[in-house]
Amino acid sequence: MLRHLLSIRGFAPDVREALATGLPLAVARLVNRIEAAPSRARVLAPLFVTGARRGTVLPRGVAARGELASAGASGNPLDTSDGWVEADAAASRRTGPRRSVWTFPRTPVAQRSLEPLHASIVESLLARILPTGGRLVDVTAGRGTIARVARRHGVTTWSGDVEPGAASVHLADAARLLDVPLPGLGRGVADALVVHPPTYVAWARSSGAERLELDAYAEMVGTMITGSLGVVRPGGFAVVITRPVREGGRAWLTTSHLAQTLDDAGLVLTGYFIAVSEDGAEDWHVLVAQDVQHQLS
Repeated sequence: MLRHLLSIRGFAPDVREALATGLPLAVARLVNRIEAAPSRARVLAPLFVTGARRGTVLPRGVAARGELASAGASGNPLDTSDGWVEADAAASRRTGPRRSVWTFPRTPVAQRSLEPLHASIVESLLARILPTGGRLVDVTAGRGTIARVARRHGVTTWSGDVEPGAASVHLADAARLLDVPLPGLGRGVADALVVHPPTYVAWARSSGAERLELDAYAEMVGTMITGSLGVVRPGGFAVVITRPVREGGRAWLTTSHLAQTLDDAGLVLTGYFIAVSEDGAEDWHVLVAQDVQHQLS
């Protein structure tokens, strides 16, 4: 506690104010690395505009903007001059669990509202769908976790998001991915597509849903899938990472809705995996579908 208090004393005044308002300490450390006050103000704006208070969910984009700005200040961005992050030439061979249930280290409680995807889940996924390398498009990249893990394992990636959280992530809307020119993108350029949308809970909070609107959520995710599928080559994979809806003591399996969306798009579900945190507090459901029809033709 003494170490934390001493470090907070050195924070910029606006960062200390945001911390008192409800900004998690881990995010505050990132934002405090931004030396320019105007840049800090842009990152912190969502927190103050929404009138957040201690204990509330962090407004969407605050942590992502903080990491993006602090990464830009500290340097060492991944090279995306042609739109893609190239695989490391000295990448290690991908190995992963052969079972259908994966485990990953617990996520700190303060970070769970950001819905991060642990690197070990990415490693397990790559071992399943791209064991010998290839090209992957991540249209919900956030802070670029998949790209950074994939690079170490011999996979070249293209990352996009409606709210880019890293210098290597392009501004892109998954629902209309090929409607506007984007560097390095085109039809059939990827061996795999990953869609990791916000969970229902995060989506409902951001959209202001006052009642259970599972059909609307499934339609939103379905639009992201169908709007991005064009980048996958014949025989390639589409991966959807989601979580069941749990509310009021009941549960709804969004995986079944999204599996139907993949089927409607002409893909065949070839894998279903569950990733569970070591403390049992979190789970991710991974759907893997393949364009088998075009591959066989």
